[in-house]
Amino acid sequence: MRAQPGIATAVWRRLHVGRNPLARPSDRLEAALVIGVVLVALLAIPFAVAVGSEAYDAGLRRAGEQAANRHESTAVLVADAPPAQVRFDGVPVEETVKAHARWIVPGGPVREGVVTVDPGLTTGNEIRIWLDAKGNAVEAPATPADVAGQGVGVGVAFWIVCVMLLAGFFLAGRSMLGRLRGAAWEREWRRVSETWTAA
Repeated sequence: MRAQPGIATAVWRRLHVGRNPLARPSDRLEAALVIGVVLVALLAIPFAVAVGSEAYDAGLRRAGEQAANRHESTAVLVADAPPAQVRFDGVPVEETVKAHARWIVPGGPVREGVVTVDPGLTTGNEIRIWLDAKGNAVEAPATPADVAGQGVGVGVAFWIVCVMLLAGFFLAGRSMLGRLRGAAWEREWRRVSETWTAA
């Protein structure tokens, strides 16, 4: 029994039609289309890295501005925080919740507002919060790890979008080639059937 060719061999035969007399022009065009799409996808990687690096640099600048304009303070809960909600497998639905708290703005009045806390805290618990220059409760400044993750995410997302566009272009081209092949087969069968009928 003859062994079936491996995946790599089958792909190579599909792409490398060479001087095969049975290969149609559309087969050669489809092979060139595959190679072109793969090359463009590889060439898009440096651009994705550049986009991710730009997002990382912008994130670092933004994190620096946040660190300069925000400072930590202590707040006291004036209402119980909602309890932790867990799924049936015991995993928390949310790691943080919103609760009302009161804090003193340095050199200013007492403020009250909604802050992000751990679930289950009770009235009177002290928590650490971040305040902006106006004394409003804000999120903590982004860390270098957060910024790096955002940069990588932007770069990867850019490359995935490029690959999806290329895949769509390839599928559209392959569909068009399939229709051309179908039309060629139909013309050839019509010609052969006329020959058979005449004979």
